[in-house]
Amino acid sequence: MVIEAKEHLQKKEIMEQLRNQGFRITRQRKLLIDIILGETCSCCKEVYVLASKRDPGIGMATVYRTVDALERVGALKQRPSYQLCSQKNTRIEGCLVELEDHSTVNLEYLSMIKLLEQGMRNCGLSGGKKIESITLIQADENRLT
Repeated sequence: MVIEAKEHLQKKEIMEQLRNQGFRITRQRKLLIDIILGETCSCCKEVYVLASKRDPGIGMATVYRTVDALERVGALKQRPSYQLCSQKNTRIEGCLVELEDHSTVNLEYLSMIKLLEQGMRNCGLSGGKKIESITLIQADENRLT
Protein backbone atom coordinates (compact mmCIF):
# COMPACT_ATOMS: atom_id res chain seq x y z
CA MET A 1 0.00 0.00 0.00
CA VAL A 2 1.17 3.52 -0.74
CA ILE A 3 0.28 6.09 1.87
CA GLU A 4 -0.29 9.56 0.51
CA ALA A 5 -1.83 12.64 2.01
CA LYS A 6 -4.29 14.49 -0.15
CA GLU A 7 -2.17 17.17 -1.77
CA HIS A 8 -4.63 20.03 -1.35
CA LEU A 9 -4.63 19.74 2.44
CA GLN A 10 -2.06 21.53 4.53
CA LYS A 11 -0.89 20.52 7.98
CA LYS A 12 -2.99 23.20 9.69
CA GLU A 13 -6.17 22.08 7.91
CA ILE A 14 -5.47 18.43 8.70
CA MET A 15 -4.98 19.15 12.40
CA GLU A 16 -8.21 21.18 12.42
CA GLN A 17 -10.10 18.26 10.82
CA LEU A 18 -8.69 15.90 13.44
CA ARG A 19 -9.71 18.24 16.29
CA ASN A 20 -13.21 18.61 14.83
CA GLN A 21 -13.60 14.82 14.81
CA GLY A 22 -12.46 14.58 18.46
CA PHE A 23 -8.87 13.43 17.90
CA ARG A 24 -6.12 14.81 20.13
CA ILE A 25 -3.20 16.61 18.50
CA THR A 26 -0.05 15.30 20.19
CA ARG A 27 3.58 16.05 19.50
CA GLN A 28 4.00 12.57 17.99
CA ARG A 29 0.91 12.96 15.82
CA LYS A 30 2.30 16.28 14.49
CA LEU A 31 5.58 14.51 13.68
CA LEU A 32 3.75 11.75 11.81
CA ILE A 33 1.71 14.29 9.83
CA ASP A 34 4.95 16.07 8.84
CA ILE A 35 6.47 12.78 7.66
CA ILE A 36 3.39 11.73 5.69
CA LEU A 37 3.13 15.15 4.04
CA GLY A 38 6.85 15.26 3.25
CA GLU A 39 7.62 11.69 2.18
CA THR A 40 6.16 8.99 -0.05
CA CYS A 41 5.75 5.92 2.11
CA SER A 42 4.56 2.52 0.91
CA CYS A 43 3.40 1.30 4.32
CA CYS A 44 3.06 2.19 7.97
CA LYS A 45 6.39 0.48 8.68
CA GLU A 46 8.18 3.04 6.49
CA VAL A 47 6.43 5.88 8.30
CA TYR A 48 7.50 4.28 11.60
CA VAL A 49 11.15 3.93 10.53
CA LEU A 50 11.32 7.61 9.53
CA ALA A 51 9.49 8.74 12.67
CA SER A 52 11.60 6.64 15.05
CA LYS A 53 14.74 8.33 13.72
CA ARG A 54 13.33 11.65 14.94
CA ASP A 55 11.59 10.30 18.05
CA PRO A 56 12.92 6.95 19.31
CA GLY A 57 10.00 6.73 21.77
CA ILE A 58 7.34 6.53 19.07
CA GLY A 59 5.59 3.20 18.72
CA MET A 60 4.11 1.30 15.80
CA ALA A 61 0.68 1.50 17.44
CA THR A 62 0.87 5.30 17.38
CA VAL A 63 1.64 5.19 13.65
CA TYR A 64 -1.31 2.88 12.95
CA ARG A 65 -3.69 4.96 15.09
CA THR A 66 -2.60 8.18 13.39
CA VAL A 67 -2.92 6.71 9.89
CA ASP A 68 -6.38 5.42 10.82
CA ALA A 69 -7.40 8.83 12.19
CA LEU A 70 -6.14 10.58 9.05
CA GLU A 71 -8.12 8.16 6.87
CA ARG A 72 -11.27 8.72 8.95
CA VAL A 73 -11.14 12.50 8.45
CA GLY A 74 -10.45 12.09 4.73
CA ALA A 75 -6.94 13.57 4.84
CA LEU A 76 -5.19 10.36 3.82
CA LYS A 77 -5.76 7.55 1.41
CA GLN A 78 -4.04 4.23 0.96
CA ARG A 79 -3.82 2.72 -2.47
CA PRO A 80 -2.32 -0.53 -3.67
CA SER A 81 1.13 -0.34 -5.18
CA TYR A 82 1.82 -2.70 -8.04
CA GLN A 83 5.05 -3.44 -9.85
CA LEU A 84 5.48 -5.72 -12.83
CA CYS A 85 8.12 -8.32 -11.99
CA SER A 86 8.93 -8.85 -15.66
CA GLN A 87 10.14 -5.30 -16.25
CA LYS A 88 13.80 -5.62 -17.29
CA ASN A 89 14.60 -1.89 -17.30
CA THR A 90 13.76 -1.30 -13.63
CA ARG A 91 16.91 -0.95 -11.55
CA ILE A 92 16.98 -1.28 -7.79
CA GLU A 93 18.80 1.62 -6.13
CA GLY A 94 19.30 -0.27 -2.89
CA CYS A 95 17.38 -1.26 0.18
CA LEU A 96 16.79 -0.11 3.72
CA VAL A 97 17.45 -2.80 6.34
CA GLU A 98 16.03 -2.40 9.85
CA LEU A 99 17.91 -4.15 12.66
CA GLU A 100 16.36 -5.47 15.89
CA ASP A 101 17.30 -2.29 17.79
CA HIS A 102 15.33 -0.30 15.15
CA SER A 103 18.51 1.20 13.69
CA THR A 104 18.68 1.09 9.91
CA VAL A 105 21.33 0.39 7.31
CA ASN A 106 20.94 1.81 3.82
CA LEU A 107 22.55 -0.63 1.39
CA GLU A 108 23.34 0.78 -2.04
CA TYR A 109 22.81 -1.56 -4.99
CA LEU A 110 26.44 -2.70 -5.41
CA SER A 111 26.84 -3.31 -1.67
CA MET A 112 23.60 -5.28 -1.67
CA ILE A 113 24.82 -7.46 -4.58
CA LYS A 114 28.16 -8.13 -2.86
CA LEU A 115 26.47 -9.03 0.41
CA LEU A 116 23.93 -11.34 -1.25
CA GLU A 117 26.58 -13.07 -3.39
CA GLN A 118 28.84 -13.66 -0.39
CA GLY A 119 25.95 -14.86 1.81
CA MET A 120 24.60 -17.18 -0.89
CA ARG A 121 28.10 -18.55 -1.54
CA ASN A 122 28.66 -19.14 2.21
CA CYS A 123 25.32 -20.96 2.47
CA GLY A 124 25.95 -23.03 -0.65
CA LEU A 125 22.98 -21.55 -2.49
CA SER A 126 24.61 -20.05 -5.58
CA GLY A 127 27.05 -22.69 -6.75
CA GLY A 128 29.61 -19.88 -7.11
CA LYS A 129 27.53 -18.06 -9.75
CA LYS A 130 27.23 -14.28 -9.73
CA ILE A 131 23.89 -12.50 -9.39
CA GLU A 132 22.49 -11.22 -12.68
CA SER A 133 19.39 -9.47 -11.35
CA ILE A 134 17.21 -9.10 -8.26
CA THR A 135 13.43 -8.83 -8.20
CA LEU A 136 11.91 -7.41 -5.04
CA ILE A 137 8.55 -8.84 -4.06
CA GLN A 138 6.42 -6.53 -1.96
CA ALA A 139 4.85 -8.21 1.06
CA ASP A 140 1.24 -7.68 2.03
CA GLU A 141 1.40 -5.30 5.03
CA ASN A 142 -1.24 -7.36 6.86
CA ARG A 143 1.03 -10.43 6.83
CA LEU A 144 4.11 -8.69 8.28
CA THR A 145 4.99 -9.57 11.85
